[in-house]
Amino acid sequence: MVLELAHRDLHSVPDAAGVQIRCQSGSIWVTLDHDTRDIVLAPGESFATPEHRRAILFALEPARVSLERHDGGRTVAADRRQRAEAPSLPVRPVVVSA
Repeated sequence: MVLELAHRDLHSVPDAAGVQIRCQSGSIWVTLDHDTRDIVLAPGESFATPEHRRAILFALEPARVSLERHDGGRTVAADRRQRAEAPSLPVRPVVVSA
């Protein structure tokens, strides 16, 4: 899944375990629930966690972000090509007004 985020847009990934978050353009700030780290991704950089926590993505500027869930060495996208009933990646957009 590819997201186009406007400056200051927020997106939530309810369970980020196994999701690779890759910044394709712009820059994003990623934070996990109950995690003190600040993760800032520039173009070409990615982040993934094995922990079952919510991830919040915040666009520090207009950004393009790809999200791909990896389970057991296979991607959900690859599984969907083989099984039409595979669940979609649970991402819900949240818009914050300035």
